[in-house]
Amino acid sequence: MNKRILVLRLLVVCVVVVVFLSNHFYEEGSLAALSLKVSGFLMLNISAFGRVWSAAFISGKKSNTLVTYGPYSVVRNPLYFFSFVGFVGAGLAFGSVSIAAAFGVIFFLAHWPTILKEEALLGELFPDSFENYMSSVPRFIPRPWLMNAPESVSFSPRVFSKALLDSSLLMSVFIVAMVIEWAHLHSLLPVYVTLY
Repeated sequence: MNKRILVLRLLVVCVVVVVFLSNHFYEEGSLAALSLKVSGFLMLNISAFGRVWSAAFISGKKSNTLVTYGPYSVVRNPLYFFSFVGFVGAGLAFGSVSIAAAFGVIFFLAHWPTILKEEALLGELFPDSFENYMSSVPRFIPRPWLMNAPESVSFSPRVFSKALLDSSLLMSVFIVAMVIEWAHLHSLLPVYVTLY
C-alpha cells in the first residue's frame, strides 16, 4: 500500500475516534447546534446528488473522451468538488466545525495530488483540447454561469449504478452522527473532549 494512503487512512481513523469520544460545544437544541447539523445534512445531500449528476456525464468515458459539458463545464473536477462538500458536511453533521475542518484538510491531503496527476494525464491524452479547457474552466471552484449541457448524454449503467450506490451511502453519515449524539446524550458513549 502507498505510504501516503496509509498515513491518510490513519488520519481518518484518528478523526473518527475523536468523533466517538467527543461532543460539540454548542448547547443541545440551540440555534448554533441546529444550524451546523442542518448545514451538514444539506451538504451531504448536495454531495450525493452532485456526485450522481457528475457520474451521469462521465461514466464509461473516463480517459477515452474529454468531457467538457454538464458539471464538467462549470468545474474541471466536479466529482472531487462534490466529495469535498460531503467531507465537510460530514463534520458539520456531527455538530462540529473542528471535525468539519479536519475532514476538509484530510480531503485535500488525500485528493489534491490525485487531481493534479489526473489532469496531467488528460493533458497528455488530449493535448490541444485540454489546454483550451483548462484556460476556460476552473479546477476546483465551480462557476455555475459557465454551464453548458447537451440535450442528451449516454453513460455506462454499471458505472453509473456504482456511483448511485456510493452516493446513497453518504446519507448514512448523518444517521450515524445522530446515533452517536444520542449515545453521548444517554451516557452510552463517554465524552472526553468538547469541540467547536
